[in-house]
Parts: sequence; C-alpha cells; structure tokens
Amino acid sequence: MKKFFSLFALAAAVLSFHALRAEDDTEPAHECTSWMVFSNLTKNNTNILHKNRDSKIRNIAAYMSAPGTKRKWIAIGNASTNSGVNSSGLAGAMNSGEKTPDEPNPKGQGRKGTVELLEIILNSCDTAAQAVAKLKEMVVDKKDYYHGDHGSTFFFLDTKEGYICEFTPKYFTVQRCEKDYALRANIWQNPGMQSRARGSFLTYLHSSTRAYTVLSSLNNALDTNGKITVKDIIALSRNNTLPKGAEKKYLVCNKRTNSGNTMEIDIQYPDVLSSCYFTLGYPRHTICLPMPVCVEKILPSMQTYIWSKAAFARFDKLGTDVEIPAEWQKFEADAMTKYAAAKVQARKLLALGKRAEAIKLLNTTAYGIWTQAEALLKPAAATTVTK
Repeated sequence: MKKFFSLFALAAAVLSFHALRAEDDTEPAHECTSWMVFSNLTKNNTNILHKNRDSKIRNIAAYMSAPGTKRKWIAIGNASTNSGVNSSGLAGAMNSGEKTPDEPNPKGQGRKGTVELLEIILNSCDTAAQAVAKLKEMVVDKKDYYHGDHGSTFFFLDTKEGYICEFTPKYFTVQRCEKDYALRANIWQNPGMQSRARGSFLTYLHSSTRAYTVLSSLNNALDTNGKITVKDIIALSRNNTLPKGAEKKYLVCNKRTNSGNTMEIDIQYPDVLSSCYFTLGYPRHTICLPMPVCVEKILPSMQTYIWSKAAFARFDKLGTDVEIPAEWQKFEADAMTKYAAAKVQARKLLALGKRAEAIKLLNTTAYGIWTQAEALLKPAAATTVTK
C-alpha cells in the first residue's frame, strides 16, 4: 500500500508538472518591462526612461510629431507613441497591467487605447505631474479608456521627477519617484492595487523574474562603474541570461520582445539634447539607433516596418540565443561614440547661443548613422521572409 501511494504521488507530481508547463506555454501577449533611472545614478545630468516592449505585434517603426506641433516628440511603436519623449523633456511609456475584476468601460464609443492616450499627453503636457493629471482626467473623469480585462501601468518622467500610474477603469493610483531608479514588469506594486489583481501564479512569476533581472543588472552597473549609462541599459534590453533556476521564458528580452526604447532626458537642454536610443525590431537581431528630439527628418525606411521585418526574419531563422554579429556590435559602439561626441559639441554650441548649429549637428550625425546602419543591415532584403 505504501508503494502504491508513492507511485500515485509520483504520477500526480508528473501530471502537475506537465499541467504547469502547459499553462506556461500560454503566456500573456503583453509582457513589457520598463524602468526609470535618475540623474543621481546616471551622473551626467540626465534622467532615463526605458521600455522593452513585448507583444505579438512585429511591425515597429519610428515616428515624430506633425510639422508645426507646439511640443515636438519622437517615438517608436506600431501605432505611433508606444513610448516617446517630447521637447519639454517629458518621456512616457506604458505597460499592460494585471488582469482585473473591475469591469472595462464598454468598447467603442470613441474610447481610447493606451497608445492614443500617450500621444495626447505628449502633445499637451510639459511635465510628468501634468501628464498624470491629464491621464487621470481621461481615465477617471471622462472614462475615455479601454484596455479589455486588464488594467494599465503608465510611466512618466521629466527633468525633475517621475511617476508610475497603475490603474483600472475604476481605480487610479500614483507613485512618485525623484531619485535612484524604479521599475515595473506587468504586476502592480502601488498601494491598493494588489486587491484588483487577478493574474495567474505563472504570470506573477514571469513578471517578478524580469523585474529582478533589471534590478540585478542595474545594481551590477553601479557596483562596476558607480553609475548607470545608456550603454548599460541597451545591454540590459538585450538580456538573455538569468539567475540560476529561472526559466528562459522569463528573459527581459524574450521571444515576444519586439523593440527597446531608451529615452534620455537632458536636464539642461531638454528640447535639443534629449534623445531616444531604440531598436526597430527584436533587440538582439538589429542595431540600436540614436535619435535627437530635435529631429527634422527621419530616414524614410525607418517610418515603415522594413527594419523590424528584417529583424524578425533573422529571429525566425536563428532564434533568441544567437550572438549579435561582431560587425554590428562594432558599428553600434562606434555610432554611439560618434553621437555622444556630437552631443558634447552641441552642448557647447548651445552654451554659446548657437541653437541652430547644435540642431543641425545632431540631425546630420544621426541621419548619417541611420544611413550607414541601413546599408549594413540591408533590411529591405528580408521583408518577404517574415510571418
């Protein structure tokens, strides 16, 4: 009898394991990981907001505000502003929140999704506090928000402070940050939000592991160099290593990561020197590109989905673990050095009141990098290969 129960227990354990694995295979479609880092840790008079976007969507492009817009902005996404920064030095990004029992507003009737809400904010707000107020007005007062049976998490960062908003159609919370760093995956941490969370154990585990990986990587950068740089964050956006015992599905850069965007806000000259450093497609299968907020012209191919299609063609062929080609790594490192030098020179020009010259320098440098990257990647050649 004892042997019978032992075998029964073993069989039950095996069945439970396979059931767990089966549930694990149906992971959520949206698993973004975002974090903000403040100037006391960057050590170079900048605040940084980063978003790794995870979604089944593979079409990613670069966007900029319409000509004549009061607040110029730059962004990436499949539908404009999935994450971006404006000329006031306001950056924004959003993650999907947890599944919630709070009933969604009725779909339709002109209600806006998260992308539309963020674009409105970048067009109309100058500070993170204003962005929070505007978001709350649209979500709570006007009920102009729809995100299915999941709530949302919005990040806002400016030259002085940042906020993390976690909300459902019925409940809105805010956490203010002004130093060090703050991060979220897709689980809520603001006081009061846990009672509205209905995610599975595996969803929570997945998000917690990604969040821990970010925390560990940022702390490692601090231990190594005493600061956190754009270079550190770009490397983290491509992370494919994990603490012992964690599963590969829990990577910061996982099989559904479609882009990464590091938004660097310059505290002194936010309207000229603030920049995005982004990948148009899976981060480990393309080159990270710099773009100043004062951009005047985007490379035409970057405004289509050609780059991301090429990145995912390589992803489909080689998977998640292949190393980034050495040629690409060298080009990207050289390009980042060149762009950083242009920013140093542009800052000197701005100090002398030569704004137009500074803007021209940054635009010329960035456009040259994009053109060279396009020639290296040859993105158009892969557009017919992707799913």
